[in-house]
Amino acid sequence: MAQSACAAVADFSASEREDAMAEVRQLIIDLRDAAQDGRALARRYADVLTAVVDEYCNEFTAVVDEYCNEFEKRAEAALARLETAQ
Repeated sequence: MAQSACAAVADFSASEREDAMAEVRQLIIDLRDAAQDGRALARRYADVLTAVVDEYCNEFTAVVDEYCNEFEKRAEAALARLETAQ
């Protein structure tokens, strides 16, 4: 099979070989550009996901802080009542 491919290439004229090489170079360029576009898209999605996670964590932290503060207040009030009762 490789010999037949080599024979077919040998039958090409110089201009046909140059055209084929130009097409191969263009395909390589297109593939490289597609890979770069894919990486850029992945970076954008990663940035969006990071922003969403950060926002969620900030909101979650605020809720937890609120509950912790409320718990602390209740605990302090309970301790104060115990101290007063003694």
